[in-house]
Amino acid sequence: MSQSIVACTIDADESSIVRLKSSTGEGRILSAYRSFPFGRTDITSPQGARLLKKLESYAAQWGGENMAITVSHDTLHPLPAYFAHNATPETRQKYSRIEAAYFLDNPDGHLCDAIAYSENGRERAYEKSLLLFYSDTCLKSAEKQFMENHPIIFKGSHILPLLSMNEYCSEPQAIIEITGDHVMLLIANGGKLNHFAYRPINSHDEAEYFTIKELQDAPLSKEIVIQAADTGIKKGFRKLIKKETGLDFAPLSLPQSIAISGLKNTKALSSSAVKAIAAGLMALA
Repeated sequence: MSQSIVACTIDADESSIVRLKSSTGEGRILSAYRSFPFGRTDITSPQGARLLKKLESYAAQWGGENMAITVSHDTLHPLPAYFAHNATPETRQKYSRIEAAYFLDNPDGHLCDAIAYSENGRERAYEKSLLLFYSDTCLKSAEKQFMENHPIIFKGSHILPLLSMNEYCSEPQAIIEITGDHVMLLIANGGKLNHFAYRPINSHDEAEYFTIKELQDAPLSKEIVIQAADTGIKKGFRKLIKKETGLDFAPLSLPQSIAISGLKNTKALSSSAVKAIAAGLMALA
């Protein structure tokens, strides 16, 4: 039986909505997608309700279908954690709320993704994880708007969908995100987290410094191409990083091994569209 899903990603300055359908085997069909020239920054402004209505009106073409929502947040609060291998999701959630109360000013206003590292194995007594806390403001507003017409089966940050894309890759994948607020670097292997670094920034100079530092400190081979999950890397910036680290960048893209019909040119997809497709694929899996 064919399944379908609508997925929305809200980036800092752009949003995308896609509709995916399952096909025979492992294939997927991209039946529609659209990007909008506004994102989290605008949606959290006084005009946010009107902009969310625009997104909801487009998605309403497929009213009643399941939906996945992800938001790229301006601030993340990462915290390493260790769980017993048999720890239930409820136990992990309870622990994350306890930790949130210790180091967040407004713990009730934050959500948390619990992300497993790839290095875990049964020979280890505990499973290493990353607790990733983020504000729930934009995500809750989007959920409230979309739930009028769609069952929401996934909501969270864009990190989990980015990691899930790596399940389609035979090699590790490195993704960097550089915004006006932070530098984030993640390395995925086997669909799980291998390395994560996050640095808040206040200036372009800090962005350059921490990008170079994190890339130099990360376990990366010189052959790997870093995928940029935003538009924060300009030509001059890329040349500087190449000079200092020997690494090069490419736009965020879908792995070639993902079979999606209805998509003529994957390179033409914006970063938010790639994230939306990744969220849809993860929810359909």
